[in-house]
Amino acid sequence: MDDRQLVHEVQHGNKQYLNDIAEKYYDDIYRFCCYQTGDRDQSYDLAQETFLRFIRYIDNYRYRNLKGYLLTIAMNVCRDFYHGEKKRQVDISLNDEEAGYEAEQISGDDLTFQMIKKENSGYIWKALTALPQMQKEVIILHCYYEMKYREISKMTGAKTATVKSRMKQGMEKLKHLLKKEDFYE
Repeated sequence: MDDRQLVHEVQHGNKQYLNDIAEKYYDDIYRFCCYQTGDRDQSYDLAQETFLRFIRYIDNYRYRNLKGYLLTIAMNVCRDFYHGEKKRQVDISLNDEEAGYEAEQISGDDLTFQMIKKENSGYIWKALTALPQMQKEVIILHCYYEMKYREISKMTGAKTATVKSRMKQGMEKLKHLLKKEDFYE
């Protein structure tokens, strides 16, 4: 049964299909929350909250892309978490003068992108958590979930050019952080 049929069944009272939706997308939502918060334990709660909100508002579901819809809910849940909690201090810190560096104009962005996509090491995890929230969201959605800038734009409500700018700035900061840790040359 495809996503549209599953949602249709749930909207018409067949709640047992919620388990199928949760099984299909839970890992993606949990990983997204992990990358957003840097806290695996908290991410379980945030993933659960994502599915609870989905259930609460399933009658309003109008998107064609269920995974994108769930990621949008997860993004809002993570934002609510950040607004409700003080940000934790991260080992890697970005101060104003470090943020003003000039990135090398080589094909390093492509290499960084590939490293992010394939690597789940602690260095990348720590570096991602050090990025500003909006840049981190774009990088995660684009690199890990292979979403196009246009899709991210719809999810976040930002213009496509803004999404591209956040991606570029975030990748530059990420590359700088990874160089600082001797992880990236």
